Amino acid sequence: MALSSNSIIHFTNEKDNLKNILEGNFKIHYCTESIKLTSAKTTIFLSPMVSFCDIPLSEIKHHMESYGSYGIGLTKEMG
Repeated sequence: MALSSNSIIHFTNEKDNLKNILEGNFKIHYCTESIKLTSAKTTIFLSPMVSFCDIPLSEIKHHMESYGSYGIGLTKEMG
């Protein structure tokens, strides 16, 4: 069994969210990241991102329970 698929999927728990993606674009969220530069200095920054998974469809049921049952898929090249 493959560990990943040839496509990536963004899941959401609301049908309206999926509609908004199709009409506009993916909503970017910001994730807080930190880099320890020295023992005394750490830089914190926000990184823009959209979450996708590449779980094989045969393994997707548990993922959908956590992230929502509505999804939009793209080829990895398109993403």
